[in-house]
Parts: sequence; structure tokens; C-alpha cells
Amino acid sequence: MTSAFRRDYKRNSAITDSETSTNTRLQVIFTDVLQSLLGIIRRHQVTWEEYRAATAWLTEAGAQGYEIPLMLDVFLSQTVDDVNFGAQGGTESNVEGPFYVPDAQLLERPYVLTQREGEAGERLMFSGTVSSTDGSPLAGAMVDVWQASAAGEYSNFHPTCPEGNLRGRFTTDDLGRFELETIVPPSYGIPDGGATAKLLAGLGRHLIRPGHIHFKLSHPTCRSLTTQIYFEGDPYIDADVVGAVKDSLIVGLVRSDDAATRCSYDFVLASRNEA
Repeated sequence: MTSAFRRDYKRNSAITDSETSTNTRLQVIFTDVLQSLLGIIRRHQVTWEEYRAATAWLTEAGAQGYEIPLMLDVFLSQTVDDVNFGAQGGTESNVEGPFYVPDAQLLERPYVLTQREGEAGERLMFSGTVSSTDGSPLAGAMVDVWQASAAGEYSNFHPTCPEGNLRGRFTTDDLGRFELETIVPPSYGIPDGGATAKLLAGLGRHLIRPGHIHFKLSHPTCRSLTTQIYFEGDPYIDADVVGAVKDSLIVGLVRSDDAATRCSYDFVLASRNEA
């Protein structure tokens, strides 16, 4: 540590011996974060005006409900995903995003993702399988799905979207297969009136995510998987504001004049004894 950092750290530290013994990892990570921030302030000679602008932005973001989680997901979540799941095996993981809601409705066959009457959007039949890395089909695997509406809105977060809309859970059949009726998700912008949007605007970056469907998959014999599926031809497939798109998670859409659009994806879950 530099002498300046030691002085700053002592001034900002008020941890008792008992707290030290129970929060070692927190202290190590926090010390690294604090040292980095203090170094940035010194290196860039941050002014009081810039410091106050930053605190005002954090105050605004904290008052806007999910803006802090949204901001963290935009800038940090992909790296956390890479660190935690890069060597797990099976289908590549992807960020969860800020709009997951547990305990979605359990669907009955034929599976149709919960939606309001007259749900807008291009009809999509999404089929696939769930298997383990040794090729065994995973019967009864739980598949938890959520996505944005044709207007780019998520239920339980956007007031114009009915609660539970375009969310649902279902299980695979005896051969690990499934088929789900839903809509083709559009590319959409993250909320443009919040603190995260202001920060992105200041950085000269757009707000758009390519269309995607979120999946959480689980089975008693395998590691759980959280991922997203993207679609060929989306105009933002190579320019995701989150930077989360992975080539292995992109599928093609098969369109016809007289039937729903179709796509498929075969998920592979890592066995619990794999790295």
C-alpha cells in the first residue's frame, strides 16, 4: 500500500476485531475496491464538482428501484458469468438479468407461455431437448422461462404488462424433449428515463439489447444452468449493450407463410461431479 492509501484506508476503516473474524472475504474485496477507487481519484485528479455529480447520480439511481441492479448488470454481470461458469461444461451460461421472478406459473401440456389475450408479436414454437454431458436425456428437467413482450417490457416490472405475463415453468418429457409456444422477442432498449440510461448517454453508448429468451434449467443429477437464447438476424446481435451474446447461444428462425415461426435448441447440463 502507498502511504496515501494507508492514511485513506485508516480514515475509512472502523471494523472491530469481532467483525474482522467473521468478514474476512468482504474485507479483502472491499479493500481492493476502495484502493482502486482512491487510486482513480488521485490519478485523474477528480474535482469536488465531479465527486458531487457522482454522489448525486448514485442517490438518484438508488431512489429508482431497480436502477442499481440494472446498472450492475449492464457493466459487470457478464464478467461475473465468465468467472463462475467458464469451465463448467455443457451449454454456455449467460447473465440472469434484473427481471427474473422465482416461482413462475407451472404450465400444463401443450406448453404455452403465460400471456394476455391477444398478445402482440410473431408466434414462435420453440422446441428442444435437455440432456447431460454424457448424452443422457434428462426426463423431468425443470425449465423456467421469461422474456420481454413485443413492446420490450417485462411483467412484474413494467406496469403496462400483466403480472406473470410471458413467464412460466414446465418439465421435459421422458426423452428430455419440450416444445413451447410463445412470441419472437424483439430487440429493446433498457429504460431510457433512469440513471443507467443517463450514464450510458454520457459514455456515448446506445441502450439496446438484442431479442432474447431467458432460461433457467435444473435437474437433480446436474448443475443448474442460467442462460439466454438469441436469434440470427437481430440488428443488435453484434452490439448488445450488455455485451452478453455468445455465438453458441444464437439460433436461426424458420419462417413459413401458413404456420408459426419455429426454432430449436438442445440444452446440455453439466453433471454435478464435473468441474
